[in-house]
Amino acid sequence: MPDVPPLSRRTLLAATAAAGLAAPAAATASGITGTVPSGRTRVWQIGAQRDFDTLELVERPIPVPGPGEALVRVHYAAIAARDQGIVRAMFPVPPGPRPATRIPLSEGSGEVLAVGPGEVRIRPGDRVTACHWGAWVSGPWTPDYYAADIGNTVDGWLGEHVLLPTASLAKLPDAMAWEDAATLAGSGVTAWHALHEVARVRSDDTVLTLGTGGVSSFGLLLAKAAGARVVVTSSSDEKLEEMRRLGADVTVNYRANPQWGREVAEKTGGGATVVLENVGPGTLDQSMAASAVNARIVMIGTGRPPPNPPNLYGLYMKNLSLKAISAGSRQMLEGLLTALAQNRIRPVIAKTIPFADAVQAWREIQGGEQLGKIVVRVA
Repeated sequence: MPDVPPLSRRTLLAATAAAGLAAPAAATASGITGTVPSGRTRVWQIGAQRDFDTLELVERPIPVPGPGEALVRVHYAAIAARDQGIVRAMFPVPPGPRPATRIPLSEGSGEVLAVGPGEVRIRPGDRVTACHWGAWVSGPWTPDYYAADIGNTVDGWLGEHVLLPTASLAKLPDAMAWEDAATLAGSGVTAWHALHEVARVRSDDTVLTLGTGGVSSFGLLLAKAAGARVVVTSSSDEKLEEMRRLGADVTVNYRANPQWGREVAEKTGGGATVVLENVGPGTLDQSMAASAVNARIVMIGTGRPPPNPPNLYGLYMKNLSLKAISAGSRQMLEGLLTALAQNRIRPVIAKTIPFADAVQAWREIQGGEQLGKIVVRVA
């Protein structure tokens, strides 16, 4: 991927603030709408980025929003697989360490307290979550969006009060719980993007989703809501039983059968028509073996490549399509929020961790044993 040119947070957010404009709103004499509390707030910062234990809980003055920014009182934050690499200076874009003061985590939910000058779409009191691409409102993705990648190149959600790009913020349905909303910006919108924007899932589809983590559990729930048949893989029979309780139609233990792709094809009578490839190149051969003719494979996982590259001959033999995605836009997130509210779908939350013990969230996701999402309760 191309290098991302250095941009100051203020310059970037001022340039992208217009992406969320709607109708005029009153402002204070300083140009800020709402109230910025006085005093200090606690945030986690990534620190020396040697390991999870170098994360630091610190106090700072409560920040004041500038153009294109909102001050949000955070209720919940959530962790995604990529957050492991970010806090250890291993995430590849941009290469190298981030500032030690960077606030991590790209998923969360909270209440807007104040917005910067010129903001007219987001108002104080709004209940919000955010697309983690701070400037991707709609249209196709571009690597330029890495310049405002929440929790990576700009500050994220793991604090009591944080500044977020207003262009990224999506308002929550009235009945949506804070903890549910915190799981959507990474795992939820990724599954939505894969199923509804790329695969165009239909009720006659068979959807294969790999594993039992956040994207996979969302993939199961959203595919079932669309009327599709769903296949889930895992190395744990206990987790597969849980996924069957959530609605999975077919389950396969890949540890018991390393050639699980053939087993999926046999159990489904011809293979999956949609594959959420949540692992990466290391499982792509088996995903192709599990696919039906003309299946759509959506590449989501970025795991390490295998010693031998995938045999892409399978693409030609079955006329498969292969498309990689990177989470989703604010417009996709808003579509997901509407669908969850209308279908009364609640995310699968594996564990809730107190704010003071947030480092434990990294240890939990590293173990990979959870079914669903891990969230941090901030307020």
